[in-house]
Amino acid sequence: LEKAKLKAQKNNDLREQANLCNRLGEVLARHGEFEEAIREHQQELQLSEALSDVIGRAIANRKIGECLAEIGNYAGALKHQRRHLELARSVSNDIEEQRAWATIGRTYLYIYETDQSRESLKEAENAFRKSLAIVDERLEGKASRHELSEMRARLYLNLGFLYDNLKEADKCNHYICKSVFIAEYVLPVG
Repeated sequence: LEKAKLKAQKNNDLREQANLCNRLGEVLARHGEFEEAIREHQQELQLSEALSDVIGRAIANRKIGECLAEIGNYAGALKHQRRHLELARSVSNDIEEQRAWATIGRTYLYIYETDQSRESLKEAENAFRKSLAIVDERLEGKASRHELSEMRARLYLNLGFLYDNLKEADKCNHYICKSVFIAEYVLPVG
């Protein structure tokens, strides 16, 4: 990927450079190299700005936010994740808006792990519910059935974790069971 990125730089192919920065950032993040991943995604963001690529900017902000959340910089994470949300909304991209809300919800779950605040859980619940509403009301025909099932399964799982933290066993069980059902019976077929 590094060689390909250098070739794209040499050819002044900004779009390919941005794409390769995204992919390098993802690989680095998967290996726990979050600071390096952030640098790649920041470069991706700059390239997307130069290209006037709104969705590229949105995705780069989401990726930066995810990495910042992983290293415990929650204020920075939420700043980038909210920017992701703003950009997605500015071009009416429902899929990215859904992802933004889901990512914001996960960050509030991370915050809860450190502050044990009921307010963090309420923020997470609000974000997950907004994300789920988008999946249910606006994504039919915009994403494959398989993708929609994956989105629902992740959101149900996150809601299960949330209700576990709120000590609401019935709701926790309900959402975990829904997530498991999708994972076991819907996704393998998709």
